[in-house]
Amino acid sequence: MERLSSETGITIYLGSKCNLGCSYCHRQATAESGLDEDFLKTLKGYKFIRFIGGEPTLYFDEIKKTVKAAPQADFGIATNGVELEKYLPFFKKHNFHVTVSYDGADDMRAFDPFTGPLNYPRLAVSCTLYHGNCDFKKILKAFAEKEKIIGRPLTFFPHIAHVTVTKDTSFALTDEDFDFIFLQYREFLTKFVNEYEERGLIEKKTLGLVTQLLMAVKRRYAFGETYCVNRQRKKADASGRSFPCLYLREPELHDWQNEQAIYIEEHFSMCRNCAVYSMCGAACIKSVDHEKECRFYKRLYSFFKDLYETHKMTFMRLENKNAPLCVPQHGGAGA
Repeated sequence: MERLSSETGITIYLGSKCNLGCSYCHRQATAESGLDEDFLKTLKGYKFIRFIGGEPTLYFDEIKKTVKAAPQADFGIATNGVELEKYLPFFKKHNFHVTVSYDGADDMRAFDPFTGPLNYPRLAVSCTLYHGNCDFKKILKAFAEKEKIIGRPLTFFPHIAHVTVTKDTSFALTDEDFDFIFLQYREFLTKFVNEYEERGLIEKKTLGLVTQLLMAVKRRYAFGETYCVNRQRKKADASGRSFPCLYLREPELHDWQNEQAIYIEEHFSMCRNCAVYSMCGAACIKSVDHEKECRFYKRLYSFFKDLYETHKMTFMRLENKNAPLCVPQHGGAGA
């Protein structure tokens, strides 16, 4: 088994156990073995360490082991928020970046993570867009109601649902959904830039969209890199093995960039000369709707590249003026 080398950051898939049953989840069951001790030793070299699952808080002993083994790291976790209050003291002590899953208007999770005051500084929300839940204004209205309850702002960081197994096809975004999502991005971002340049106003909700896309501009993926496996952020299971998708975990990657480059060349040859591959990383290479995702990302990233080049000084001023936002960590390729 080839161990992952130390890079800027790593995301660890602790296992598939979960205390919710979200209808659109595409993780597959995994054998539970706990963190490999040799792999644990390699984590001392990473600057950022993120935990995902399943529900990673169900593997809290493994999280504590990692924090003890790699105290130099900046830690983050993506959680559904069940029993969040129980774990917040530990997260505060170790300055965790906490991403809570909440889909807004038509949340399919059957659990509400925002029912009382929540005083935590490094908080982000991972919002999944799926068929029936892709209206930004409707979602943001639900966010506004939650802000009244928890007593703090929630920044909007949407990402699209990826269909990798047939049971999830009812949640798949249609061509019309993707068109609608793109038009909303264009509307929100254009308005954001105009208001900032003309009046110096910053719409905090839209700032989340801007932050996402500025990060995409800076990715600069080389061919063979994807959102899930790249030089800046490795992803591994609890044994230290790398896969194209941690939710599906096959095939195992050894020479990851060459192996993925061959796969992408064979299945998505159009990616080789794509003008936005450096931002996109071939989208979700396990998605059964890859063609739709490809059209969407090409459209969105091409639009933003043009917007960025036209208003480059504006975006540079924004980056200098605003402290970095907490950007959610999630498993799939996202806008």
